[in-house]
Amino acid sequence: MAISVYPIASTSTGPDAYAVTVPNSTQKYKLTQAFAPGVYSIVTSPTSSQATVNFFNATSITPNSVTVSGTVSYNLGTAANGVYVSIDTGTNVVVSIALVANSLTGTTLSGTLDTISATGNYNTTGQLYVLALGGGGGAGGGDGNAGGGGGGAGFQTSGIIYANAATAVTIGAGGNGGAGNANGNAGGTTTFGANITAVGANGGSSALGGGSGGNGSASGGNSNYNASNTGGASAVIASAVTTGTTGGGGGNSTNAGGKAGGGSGIGTGGAGSASNPGAAGTGFASGGGAGGQSSTGGAGRPGVVYVLRGF
Repeated sequence: MAISVYPIASTSTGPDAYAVTVPNSTQKYKLTQAFAPGVYSIVTSPTSSQATVNFFNATSITPNSVTVSGTVSYNLGTAANGVYVSIDTGTNVVVSIALVANSLTGTTLSGTLDTISATGNYNTTGQLYVLALGGGGGAGGGDGNAGGGGGGAGFQTSGIIYANAATAVTIGAGGNGGAGNANGNAGGTTTFGANITAVGANGGSSALGGGSGGNGSASGGNSNYNASNTGGASAVIASAVTTGTTGGGGGNSTNAGGKAGGGSGIGTGGAGSASNPGAAGTGFASGGGAGGQSSTGGAGRPGVVYVLRGF
């Protein structure tokens, strides 16, 4: 391709939409046209043709070329004064560039945070950002040879709703730990009105397996005769509401001892034990720690609802 850059005229095909005809593949062409930040659809016709597009302004050129064969979407983050266009093959290829979405500046949400830890009615109305967590699972009790598995952390779900009346809230109970050689119980379901539901986590197994956590949460630690796992920490799914995590209970083993639970800020899973009862979870929605040989698993903790209002 030659080094020369040739100006080329464009045709407006609508508001913030332009089409240029690129005569041949031996030159790079320059189109001077203002482009505001936003998402652009770039199309070649015929669609089998391939074009290369670079947006530019007075001080910079987009660092990565946009290669188009058919249709692509491109997010232009900084206003441009024009584009450089070239084609690989053919003649008189039409390259169309159209704004399909404006770039907007957003702000993070902030407001007043309410914590609901008991079943009842929430009486505040208006726009609410809700994060709900189900009850944590109880850990499994150990059998005669090894410890059980840790309980999982409760399911998490979130959403923005509008309440025009008091909202019924149910907080899911934490699961009980299993006795020696028995599985732990699953945690209960947390609900906020009809639209926000977070089920409880599974209980830990009495036969080495850790209880699985709900979506966005974390599993309890597995156990075996020679090793054990710490409880996992939940994901953060609504950081505008809270940045903390909760977690599953720790596992244990005869030869490797008990492991810690996961999570911090919302709740922490209980620690497992090699020969004694597992520790209960702390905080909200955390799983119990695995019980040692012939010992009881730790209990999971009840769920919780966080409500951000006034944002």
